[in-house]
Amino acid sequence: MDNAILSGLLARYEATRAANEAREAARQAEIAQKCPDLAQLVRERHETILRSVRSAFGDGTPADIEEKMARMNGQIADGLRRAGYPADYLTPIYDCPACRDTGYVYVDSLRVPCECLKKAYAAAAGQDDAAPESFENFDETRFPDEPLPGRDVTQRQYMRLLRDKCRAFADQAPDGRVKTLLLHGGSGLGKTYLLRCVGREARDRGVDTLFVTAYDLLSRLRGAYFGRDDSADEYFSVPLLLIDDLGMEPLMETVTVEQIYHLLNARMESGLCTAITTNLSRQELKNRYTERVTSRLLDTRSGEALPFLGRDIRLIRE
Repeated sequence: MDNAILSGLLARYEATRAANEAREAARQAEIAQKCPDLAQLVRERHETILRSVRSAFGDGTPADIEEKMARMNGQIADGLRRAGYPADYLTPIYDCPACRDTGYVYVDSLRVPCECLKKAYAAAAGQDDAAPESFENFDETRFPDEPLPGRDVTQRQYMRLLRDKCRAFADQAPDGRVKTLLLHGGSGLGKTYLLRCVGREARDRGVDTLFVTAYDLLSRLRGAYFGRDDSADEYFSVPLLLIDDLGMEPLMETVTVEQIYHLLNARMESGLCTAITTNLSRQELKNRYTERVTSRLLDTRSGEALPFLGRDIRLIRE
């Protein structure tokens, strides 16, 4: 692997971990404020885990620890559901549960690159055209054929609907009514896959496209902002810009927000198409980027926001 590419990717992984840890902390603070009894139970579970670890180095792991943890986990999950939250709302957040956003896994005690790192490296090294993502290869059977909470459709049927909407956007870009497509929702729901499908479909129709992660995009925009990089013009002129993982880039006071607003606003005024994925909810987008930016992302006059719902298919496979 090229060390420069690898270093950039690992920096992105570090930023992803920091962003996810911040989201976890925000959720914990929210529960502490709204459900103090539940927050106390979470603290008791944490103390139980610590006592168990300490015991393992002394008298051995308590015999009833598994039963006790299962009971506490069930109580916390039930409490979250009763409070109107998903049962896994307080579980650690990972973009890739396999490597826990480190880029590496252990196989037979050997530390090896995770599949997610291999895929990211191939894309960063310019091997993206070899990627298998396409609407033809979209496999809806990977998604559970069970009803989504509060809806009359299954996750599989819903993903079929999202696929069709993404394909319609790709088939009409850059001349269609929808200029900004926002794919938002939790990890492991197929957002990046469909974003790449959009890019491939549009390219096959002869539309110039550019795929970039939000982390790399902001690095380039900051370089241009501080006069170190004059190669950011392509982001303002390419007919279809695909931005993956908005929200994973580090915030730099108001600079990041202003750069994103300037880019989105300039592209909208020029009638160019932009497709974006993010793990952030609508409220989290507003909190992070202000109403000014979010209004551009959620403008229904020339845009469409598609919420991705259901269970993380990576966790299901594991």
